[in-house]
Amino acid sequence: MKPIDPASPSVSMAMLSRRGVLRAVGASGAGLALGTAMTSPASAATPSGSPAARGGSRKPVVLRTTQETALWGYFPVDRAPVMRVASGSVVRIDAVNQSGVSAAQGPVAYFEDLGVPADEVLPELAEVAKNPRPAGASGHILTGPLYVEGAEPGDVLEIKIMNVSPRVAYGVNSTGPGSGVCPDLLDARSTRLLRLDKHNRYYQFAPGIRVPFSPFMGIMGVAPPTSAGFVSANPPNKWGGNLDFRDLIAGSTLYLPVFQPGALFYTGDTHGAQGHGEVDQTAVEHSMSMTAQFTVRKGASLEFPRAENKQYMFCMGIDADLDIALQIAVREACGYLVEATRGALTTADAYALCSIAVDFIVAEAVDGNKVIVAYIAKSLLP
Repeated sequence: MKPIDPASPSVSMAMLSRRGVLRAVGASGAGLALGTAMTSPASAATPSGSPAARGGSRKPVVLRTTQETALWGYFPVDRAPVMRVASGSVVRIDAVNQSGVSAAQGPVAYFEDLGVPADEVLPELAEVAKNPRPAGASGHILTGPLYVEGAEPGDVLEIKIMNVSPRVAYGVNSTGPGSGVCPDLLDARSTRLLRLDKHNRYYQFAPGIRVPFSPFMGIMGVAPPTSAGFVSANPPNKWGGNLDFRDLIAGSTLYLPVFQPGALFYTGDTHGAQGHGEVDQTAVEHSMSMTAQFTVRKGASLEFPRAENKQYMFCMGIDADLDIALQIAVREACGYLVEATRGALTTADAYALCSIAVDFIVAEAVDGNKVIVAYIAKSLLP
């Protein structure tokens, strides 16, 4: 993949005022430069008479995880949508984490063995456990797909994460021989239950050690291109999936390239806390609800997922080879900087800026493909 050169003639940064940059990339700053010109949310494939088009308040519709709406970990392109929504809709997805679902004794007994009373175990876990697991599917439990009206291949699906909240008061971290980036480090399984404090601020890991509660969805993805064939939910890829990117918390926005009509969004593998890399193979595996706004962006174009929050634009590189994932992330970051400034930064300028002012973080290291994320501070741009 070659770096993206600006289509328009380069001009010096001194010639591009702050007002000019904002006009070029949209009212929210550089975050809307996703490859080509973007449409506004109100015009992004939203019926003119809908609340989204009128800019009115949006009451979330609820998608619950049941035996019918859940599946084991893969991304089918031909599964019937479990819900259809208009672009701009707000949806609350009551997802589940897969911990205990595949346990031989069943999820209720699994959690009872860890000290959780049966009445604190989500009842849908036992129902979901009855679903057949296709050969090649990962051990994740996904909810979906959500069909977003107007999404077509070549568009971008914007997922604005408004809230992520716990459905139970505990999560699990489990590791052992063969797990994580040091598969020979342990000689026995280690499974620990982590309970939230009553204010949902932290997990008590050990005496004197508190892990801040920072919930996010480990898997958010759209259906892949049909040419990809059977796609496990384990390795992340261009369609998102098992990104395990811990900064996709409430207040952030994820952008995914669309490959199928309706985008066909899936989510699961919900986490209460995680370090970058998820090095022992699991995070705090904790069932969550996510409330998000789903908007189709027409006229946009992405090769790899991107995301943003108030402070940063995140460009991602994904590959089985960590070096190649880093190279992709650098090229994506350079391309973004050129796009965001409409050519005021050349590719050479962007490459230099990445080297001296952008952090490249290993967000995911244990699920086949690695994820490198470029942290581009929005304050870097005029």
